[in-house]
Amino acid sequence: MKPPLHIKTLVDTPVVNAAHKERLHASLLLLAGGQGSRMGGRNKLYLEFEGSLLIEGTLEVVAPLFSETILLVAPGESENIKKHFSSMVRKWEITIVEDRVRARGPLEGLYNGLYNMKEEWGFLLGCDMPTPDPGVIIGMNSFCTEHNDAVVAERLGYLEPLHAFYRKSCIDPVLDAMRRGDRKIKQFYSGVKLTVVYEEALKKFGDDRSSFFNLNTPHDVEKMKLCQEVKD
Repeated sequence: MKPPLHIKTLVDTPVVNAAHKERLHASLLLLAGGQGSRMGGRNKLYLEFEGSLLIEGTLEVVAPLFSETILLVAPGESENIKKHFSSMVRKWEITIVEDRVRARGPLEGLYNGLYNMKEEWGFLLGCDMPTPDPGVIIGMNSFCTEHNDAVVAERLGYLEPLHAFYRKSCIDPVLDAMRRGDRKIKQFYSGVKLTVVYEEALKKFGDDRSSFFNLNTPHDVEKMKLCQEVKD
């Protein structure tokens, strides 16, 4: 097993233009296979805000950054999504990939995304993260090289595995973790070369607080509405 490689990125961070126009050489892996147990059993893919699906707003921001978009969903969900999201699927030329096994956690989704993506690198993003910042994403991508396997942010002392870049070289370590019965993404990190991007660097790229905000419960949705009212 390879030892983890933590590349400290607190000082000399690459200069990144948030108005980046060219697509990244990476695939967008949008994770939407969860059961939403803390959201009352509601699939977060269907969450709405002010009459519009949150996922549509997310795609407007992030899909143009990537060469392809892959939506990772639970088994049996493809037809339902094509029916309810037909215009969105066509607009962004979304490839829908189902989990092979139900309720096996985000590792299953990541594996399927890595296996099916065309690019060497994929950006995994939870569908419950509605306000990703392009500058933060582009900044993190600048650390994706042939010398590492994953680029993950650390905020408030915690790693952020659902807003991170993963290379195809992670496929075997992810598969090994699932065979051990692991479910959480971070449990395969010890088997790859990992680059950690710390808060000091993230803040240079963009709004890290917004980019990593996620919706776990109905209370989080209400909090998002209040924040929007304050801005308005």
